[in-house]
Amino acid sequence: MDRIVKVLFIDSEEGEYLLIADLLSQIHHTDYQLVWHPRLEGALQAILADDYDLVLLDYYWGDENARELLKAAKTQACQAPIVVMTDEMETEVDRDAIRGGASDYLIKGQIDNLLLERTLRYSIERKRTEQHLSRLAHYDTLTDIPNRILFRDRLEHAIRLADRDNTSFTLMFIDLNGFKQVNDSFGHDIGDEVIRMCADRLKECMRRSDSVARMGGDEFTLLLENTDSSTDVAHVAEKIIARVGDVYQVGGYELTIGCSVGIAVYPQAGRDAEVLLKNADMAMYQAKQREESSFRFFTEAMNQQVHRQLRLESDLRTALNHDQLTLVYQPRIDIHSGTVIAVEALLRWRHPERGLLDASEFIGVAEDTGLITAMGYWAIAQACEDLVKIRQACRMDLLMSVNMSVRQFNDDQLVQNTARIFANTGVRGDDIEFELSETSFMENVDLVSLCMRPLSYLGVTFALDNFGTGSSSFLHLQRLPISSVKIDSQFMTELASKRSDRRLVSAMITLAHNLGKTVVAEGVETKQQKDWLTESGCDHMQGYYLCAPLPFDSLCTKLKNGSLLTPETHPTPANATVPADPESGN
Repeated sequence: MDRIVKVLFIDSEEGEYLLIADLLSQIHHTDYQLVWHPRLEGALQAILADDYDLVLLDYYWGDENARELLKAAKTQACQAPIVVMTDEMETEVDRDAIRGGASDYLIKGQIDNLLLERTLRYSIERKRTEQHLSRLAHYDTLTDIPNRILFRDRLEHAIRLADRDNTSFTLMFIDLNGFKQVNDSFGHDIGDEVIRMCADRLKECMRRSDSVARMGGDEFTLLLENTDSSTDVAHVAEKIIARVGDVYQVGGYELTIGCSVGIAVYPQAGRDAEVLLKNADMAMYQAKQREESSFRFFTEAMNQQVHRQLRLESDLRTALNHDQLTLVYQPRIDIHSGTVIAVEALLRWRHPERGLLDASEFIGVAEDTGLITAMGYWAIAQACEDLVKIRQACRMDLLMSVNMSVRQFNDDQLVQNTARIFANTGVRGDDIEFELSETSFMENVDLVSLCMRPLSYLGVTFALDNFGTGSSSFLHLQRLPISSVKIDSQFMTELASKRSDRRLVSAMITLAHNLGKTVVAEGVETKQQKDWLTESGCDHMQGYYLCAPLPFDSLCTKLKNGSLLTPETHPTPANATVPADPESGN
């Protein structure tokens, strides 16, 4: 036998199934395997399952017919040819069935094994020819990736989906640099092989949901669906430039080419396919004006923003490797005794060009790029080392509070690495408090809680920062090792003028105390705020009125001479800036 052909038979009559099975058994050069489906219900799923080479379908089912089934199969691009069967020849059925997507039809009373075999064979061969011609029309013959016709169809489909779901996608236009010289110097065979290899490399840079196409010559397009971050898009462009730029080993030669990438983001760069392609092409042309391989966004504002972000990311990596990070410390005061009981470590960046940067200017980039993990370990280690020095120099037993990003809890080695830092510096776990913002904590409570318990076994305590801005569950506050809550500074600014804010802060203090938590007020900037918090039963406070964040040496000096607690004599205005470390040169 030549081969096996699987046929799906959709008919309610078992007698007709047995008849067709008998006729097919008389054909000896092909093994026809007939699978019976006796109902219209579920027939579409069977047809689209891609398990069959052909479908035999009874057209009439009592008062119903299979017109809608044929239409649905055609709409969903059924790959198997469908041959319909009727009791007699009808012009209307002939017209409707073929228009509906049938490949051919058979009259039941006239079917014999020769007619049946010929009809099935011709239908299968015709379908294969149609699919082959369709592939030739929609796929590039050199690289076997979509051509401009199919890509245009996918681009218009992406626009419809983005409009429906209110999402964004990215179109990249890629042109090879130096390819003409390769073609001219080594011939078209070498050039064709380079094009094929380049297409394969572009596919390596894609996700399964993305599309790549050859537009002709040495031009390609890439469609990235569901792209929300311009920085992520820029990283894909960088990956493409690097991969395309790798050496090509072809015909005994080592060849190198580059590429220029133009980027158009929907809908900012246009709302229809023609405009998007034109703007991506224009951006590619602008990128091509540079000497080296590069990318460029069509929107200039977006282009500048992405390059600023990439520059910041690059600078931040340099900062980690070249000792540009530093910590400043803000004391926390016990309201009842008036003594310093803790210091909060605050991350700063001594940027060589921009001066001392607050964490708010770079933490977001650090979190997005994963640099936050290395930065977090550096901050914990530095804070522990400085705590040991403070105790030795100042003879004070202080708690060290260190801010942590929830992203740091993604690291499987967090507990082990933290324990190693404690062991290396000689700091006990109960000397350290980790601060987590309430909003990010509640958004990732399952992740964070997995690490909180083992860290608490080391002695570490936890503070919930920005308390009142999120929606903490009382259950979580009770069950997890959270020892204190920090009332967000935004509530401090309106204490004097808004009675509602005073009532809210008072309620938060009462609630926290009822849950057995210590209450810390941050952002205290006036004597009125300090006095009101004292009367309201707040436990600890920190802020510019008491002391601004200080570099390590300045903190030690003030702790030694006891000059920290004189805010009435040396007040710091509410809009004061964080002082630079005098040793940093900034």
